[in-house]
Amino acid sequence: MADVGYNWLLVLSSVFVCNLVKTLLPSISSLLSKILQKDAEQEMEMRTEIQNMKLELSSISMMDEFARYARLERKINKMTDKLKTHVKSRTAQQAKMKWIVNIIFYILQAALMISLIWKYYADPVTVVPSKWISPLERLVAFPSGVAGGVGITCWLVVCNKVVAIGIHAFS
Repeated sequence: MADVGYNWLLVLSSVFVCNLVKTLLPSISSLLSKILQKDAEQEMEMRTEIQNMKLELSSISMMDEFARYARLERKINKMTDKLKTHVKSRTAQQAKMKWIVNIIFYILQAALMISLIWKYYADPVTVVPSKWISPLERLVAFPSGVAGGVGITCWLVVCNKVVAIGIHAFS
C-alpha cells in the first residue's frame, strides 16, 4: 500500500482547477476570439460610415434631390448588408472557437481524471476510521478495497459535488 499523505489534496485541487476552468470557458473562448480576430476595427469603421451616411441622408431633401437621395440610400443598404455578412462571419468564427476550446478542455479534463483513477486504482486516496463510513465501507473503498480507505471513484464524486457547490455559491 502506498503512502496516502496528501493524495486527497492532489485530487481535490485537480477537481477544483477543472471546475474553475470550466466556469471560465466562455471568457477564455471570447478572449481567444478577440485576439485572433482583426476585423473588429473594420466593423467599427463600417458602422461609423453608415452613421455618417444616414446623417447626410437626413440632410437631403427627397423631393428636391431624388437621384442623390436614392444613390445614397442604396449605398447605405449595400454597406449595411456588407456589415451584416461581416457580423455573421464573426459570430460563426466565435462559435467555432468556443466549440474548439470546449473540446480541448474536456479532452484534457478526461485525461487528467483517467490518470488520477489509474494512479489511485489500487490504493486509497485517504484513510479514515472505519466506523465513520461503517455501513458504506465497501462502496466508499471501491476500487481499492482497503478497510477505512476512501477509493478514487468515491473521492472524485465527493470532490466534484463539493467544488461545484462551492463555486456556485461564490458565483
